[in-house]
Amino acid sequence: MSISIISAVAENNAIGLKNDLPWNLPRDLKHFSKITKGHTVVMGLNTYHHLIMRLGKNLPDRKSVVVTPDDFTAEGVEVIHEFDPWAEKAKKDSEEFFIIGGAMMYRTALPVADKLYITKVHAKPEGDTFFPEIDEKIWKLTSSEFVAKDEKNEHDVTFTIYERH
Repeated sequence: MSISIISAVAENNAIGLKNDLPWNLPRDLKHFSKITKGHTVVMGLNTYHHLIMRLGKNLPDRKSVVVTPDDFTAEGVEVIHEFDPWAEKAKKDSEEFFIIGGAMMYRTALPVADKLYITKVHAKPEGDTFFPEIDEKIWKLTSSEFVAKDEKNEHDVTFTIYERH
């Protein structure tokens, strides 16, 4: 079993602005969907609310887990109040779990994650939410694919995978 993190990250480590993405990259959303489909996705409460506002429903073809200390319930969602005990249990499972945000979840999960799926967005947009630094002493780049911007995607991106050394 593994815990993986997936995120799009700008050159200045920005991942969000005013509870939204600071870019329009449909290609990255398709990439996200392809990788996470059929798996469990784990997120903080703000990320969950953002997804519901944007999609009007839970992410299709995925099991959703929301981590929050709040008294929260939602149809089709497993709610956990503490990440660390869940992560210990999840590590013993045969499934790959995906941490999909937000910034606090990324900071919490990074020390126990096994793999990072990072879309490097070749831009420096304004942001108010940032991804933690990726320490290359801990993380080894194992895959990298550059994709140029086009009429639908406003920035060049590089799809990368890092694995723990």
